[in-house]
Amino acid sequence: MSRLTRTRVAVATGLTLGTATAGLMLAPVAFAAPAAPTVSPSSTLSPGAEYTVAGVGCTQASDTDGMPFVSMVPDVAEPQSGDGTEPTADGAWSFDVTAPMELGSYTYRLTCDQYTSEFSYDKVTITVTADGKPVPAPAPAAFVPGATPNTPGIAATSSTATSNVAAPGQEVTKTYKGFKAFEKVTLVLHSDPVVLGTYTADANGVITATFTLPAGTTLGTHTLALDGDAGSHFEETITLTADGKALAYTGASVALPLVAGTVLVGAGAGALVLSRRRTAGASQA
Repeated sequence: MSRLTRTRVAVATGLTLGTATAGLMLAPVAFAAPAAPTVSPSSTLSPGAEYTVAGVGCTQASDTDGMPFVSMVPDVAEPQSGDGTEPTADGAWSFDVTAPMELGSYTYRLTCDQYTSEFSYDKVTITVTADGKPVPAPAPAAFVPGATPNTPGIAATSSTATSNVAAPGQEVTKTYKGFKAFEKVTLVLHSDPVVLGTYTADANGVITATFTLPAGTTLGTHTLALDGDAGSHFEETITLTADGKALAYTGASVALPLVAGTVLVGAGAGALVLSRRRTAGASQA
């Protein structure tokens, strides 16, 4: 951006006091700014790339013959550089700007100075990256059951699912207590995260969550995680089975057969000894 050489740009940024400043002190209350400025071709740019900031609404004030003026300066306490331009008769204006060479984000203030009044546009921010493309957002951290401890006092008080067992596609209603009053709570099913719903606690911190378990969810044990916008957290497990019922116990008891087998073996051994004794007795006779 160019050096601040024009008095009006200096006035707009508050760097210089003069006749125009006195006029601003006597000006009526500024009106609301028009539409936010646009940045083209993009607000994410490569170092040294050219871009344009444009806007509308900076028209001549009705109480002065002075022409309006638009300034664009860095959004810092004491900007040392800036640009200025006079808008067209219909209030449209634009700046052709060169992006800085250093990577980072840069914010600029834009002001319409009408001599007897002024107003500010929404600030404009550009981001300079090595290739001119937005930096990908970091991937969210993987959910680990139990990594975040449950908030003390939160507990499930009732459920339509028996012993936290349900089937994919089943509608479940669960009631939880212990959240903060009117806290907004989001319920997520893990492992593959699926938002089941958002609920608002009542004045007593109780939420009633009715949700449908997604059809096609893998059978097995999953985690229901509840997170409130006031910082509350609660987890519990839910097991999905094909019919929504707890798995039947299929292991047969081997204690009784073992006892019976031991008795039979003992009886057989006794009979064999007795038979041998009788045979020996007959031979002696």
